[in-house]
Amino acid sequence: MKEEILIITIKKLSECSFAEAVEAWNKGFEGYFVDATTTVDRFLTRLVMEGLSADLSIIAFQDEQPVGIVLSGVRTIDGKRVAWNGGTGVAASVRRQGLGRQLMNALVDVYREAGIDTAILEAFRQNDKAIALYQQIGYEIIDNLIFLQRTDAMTKTLFYFENESAYQLKRGIPHDVCSLPFYQSMSPWQTQWASVRDGESLTILNVAGDTVGYAIYKRAFDEEGHLHSITLMQCEAAPGIEDGDDIVRFALSHLFAPFDVACRRTTFNLPVSNQRLIKILEEAGFTLSTEQVYMKMEMTQV
Repeated sequence: MKEEILIITIKKLSECSFAEAVEAWNKGFEGYFVDATTTVDRFLTRLVMEGLSADLSIIAFQDEQPVGIVLSGVRTIDGKRVAWNGGTGVAASVRRQGLGRQLMNALVDVYREAGIDTAILEAFRQNDKAIALYQQIGYEIIDNLIFLQRTDAMTKTLFYFENESAYQLKRGIPHDVCSLPFYQSMSPWQTQWASVRDGESLTILNVAGDTVGYAIYKRAFDEEGHLHSITLMQCEAAPGIEDGDDIVRFALSHLFAPFDVACRRTTFNLPVSNQRLIKILEEAGFTLSTEQVYMKMEMTQV
């Protein structure tokens, strides 16, 4: 029997309608690990809020019907153009027929055309086939990412340390910490300051007025104004500092407050390499909920 050839046309999102993009997305993520279903309104909001690019995103069509999608965005980080993958999906009707590879190869061509230096993405650890495909394209796993969470009320004493008076707290917005010399500029894209525009930041200073730590986080409220969740994006102490554990505890004791309220307190794409933060959170009763891998591809090597 002659093998059927999958004939696909790939277009940039900027050449398609938003209705086609939403159809491609919903088909592509049908049966996914989490419910990713969207609408045109939510899709447009996400494009704007997350800085996704219609010129760097692509949609695959079979017989003029959208059957696959890759969303991408780009930022200049440390002088390099860094593109991130905001989601890759293939419709169930054409899975296991090589469309994922066609999409990723087309995306690499789009990245080259746009002068991208580095490409990054995250993938759920259990999605072995997708991870293997990304590795074949040229991505390498550079870290593991975890989601730790607690959903019950807590006590501040879980982050207690003796010398709290040694630090001062300055509240602000995520942009306020991006110029710190130890800001993690190449963290997973959704945890970078530019992706947390409606979030908050804490800057930690010692008694001499030196900045010794920071955190980026986001609070969400329900329709009645009650605290629904607190999501920690980044939390770092200055490198080489002896009291790094105390600095992190000080930050957590403020950003996760009020502790008498039961809400979803969680980390988002926390790199496993941040062992200090993980240890402190696990000691405070946070448990693992989800794992991903963090992957990077240098365009000069593909």
